[in-house]
Amino acid sequence: MKKELLKKGVMVVSIITMVSPILMTGCSKDDEILSPAKQSIHKKSGGTGTDHGYFWTLYYEGGSASISFPNANTYAGNFAISYSGCNDVVGGKGWNPGSARIINYNIGALSGSYNFVGVYGWTTNPLIEYYVAEKGSMTGGTSFGTVSSDGHTYSCYKSQRVNAPSIIGTATFWQYKDTWGGAPTGSNQKITMSNHINNWKSKGGQGFGSYNYQVLAIEAWGGKSGYINATVW
Repeated sequence: MKKELLKKGVMVVSIITMVSPILMTGCSKDDEILSPAKQSIHKKSGGTGTDHGYFWTLYYEGGSASISFPNANTYAGNFAISYSGCNDVVGGKGWNPGSARIINYNIGALSGSYNFVGVYGWTTNPLIEYYVAEKGSMTGGTSFGTVSSDGHTYSCYKSQRVNAPSIIGTATFWQYKDTWGGAPTGSNQKITMSNHINNWKSKGGQGFGSYNYQVLAIEAWGGKSGYINATVW
């Protein structure tokens, strides 16, 4: 269900903006975040794309959802997603291809219900789907310990999807899922991806392939409604 959406490349709505590393620290929503009505002038439909040097994607099933980039001309990684009554919605902004980079982010606003906010990406050869949960959680499957990174201890899980939708079509593949889940809103944070990737390579047991896309994303399923305004750099 939830992860069978982004991969299909079906009906995606998205938009991108620019936000600088000093983004919303200590700022109120009114200081930095435009209302949905104001954001609507930036909305566009599509599947995936690039804007201001960033890759973006959004998919939703049921209900309604939109992504906009209200501060694109000021901060080079900002995006906002509103969703209502969605069976599943997943989207965000980042890079294609990904890498073992340090990902900086700021969750300026987050309201309503969601399952996951963090890094979401794929590799090929082998085909791997991976999550680093900064808020919410991605668990289930087999635990393979913990990894310490950026002052946090993440619980590490892996699970196999069999004949499931993926970026290359229906396939069998493994997921890696690291969960911390306690990130605050309104302050600059970072994720040192090399720590997670090196741990997946050494302890995950399923390999790690060539990078495909890698985004700071939100995912919500089960009829949830909510809003996020965040920036990645």
